[in-house]
Amino acid sequence: MKNIAIIGAGSSGLLLSKKLSDVDGVQVYVFEKCKHVGTKLRASGGGKANIFNTNIFPECYNNPDFARALLAQVSPDILKKEFEDMGLTMVSDEEGRVYPTSQYSQTMIDILWEPEKSNLHAELEYDVRKVRFENGKWRINDYPVLFDNVVFATGTTANMIPKNRLGYNAFLTDFNLKFSDFQPSLVGFKIKNYPKSLSGCRAKVIASLYSQDELIHQEPGEVTFKDDGISGIVILNLSAYYNRLSHKDGCYVELNFMYGNPDYDVDRHVKRFGSMKGILHPKLNELYEKHPFNVKKYKFAIESLYDLAFAQVCHGGVDLSEIDENFALKRYPGAYITGELLNIDGVCGGYNLFFAFASALVVARELS
Repeated sequence: MKNIAIIGAGSSGLLLSKKLSDVDGVQVYVFEKCKHVGTKLRASGGGKANIFNTNIFPECYNNPDFARALLAQVSPDILKKEFEDMGLTMVSDEEGRVYPTSQYSQTMIDILWEPEKSNLHAELEYDVRKVRFENGKWRINDYPVLFDNVVFATGTTANMIPKNRLGYNAFLTDFNLKFSDFQPSLVGFKIKNYPKSLSGCRAKVIASLYSQDELIHQEPGEVTFKDDGISGIVILNLSAYYNRLSHKDGCYVELNFMYGNPDYDVDRHVKRFGSMKGILHPKLNELYEKHPFNVKKYKFAIESLYDLAFAQVCHGGVDLSEIDENFALKRYPGAYITGELLNIDGVCGGYNLFFAFASALVVARELS
């Protein structure tokens, strides 16, 4: 009989528990700090759960080479087949984002979490403080069972208020792993000298991220203007590329408000009609009338990212050099890391949940 411990009941932990509990001769123990499983999964995709994307590109991750190697093992089609075999039906939108047909994230948890299984043991509201290797087995705190394998699937501090971040993943300290501090990713930007009058405005734009006047990334989408900065999916994606820069001084976002007609002669329009009220959102037009700006190249100097409490995922975590291609820790026999705890993150659109699920499938194959 093999005993396997999974620390964390998020996306990767849940899929791993599902796969391993289907294996004969395996006892699966899931340790989760929260009262319920799948807390972040339940909130993902605005409650609809954008579980992956039909078009996953390695370059959309901060480590394309590692992502490319993973895709050689688990493609979007393979993941789709896995979910179909569990009885899940799915739909995708024009951007390739895949959701449960129910459009309800709880469906994913209902499919993945089967605590009624006799070989699946759930330890909820359980705070893992110590994980150690003893005589060829793994021990968690003073739990009465020793484990042949342990999988760290605890995720990050993204979307957590400060008090809940205290001591999070502290048990990893004893492992002396190469680790980068968590930074907010897929999050909005606070803007220097921000025009607060724009708060509450939304606009379709072509958004560009520049560093020292060098274009880093550009894509179209909708921007949401907040009290002190900008957000929206397109801005969240820019933040992922911003995080990958070694130097962030002199970075700014440039917005082109002529999203649907980039060649439109704005100067001629103003001369003819005397204003931009037929083009811009009323709040943008009001600002333009007070302080005219280039509607195709409106620059917003970045002050900082919003706090981790507002981030969808984190940049940082355990360095990928600590694991092999099957997510096994190189220096610790029988130990694995999956999901967001590793220093790899992608853009919006199902990329991060895909990584969480795909990494779990690889480890499930290894341990089955």
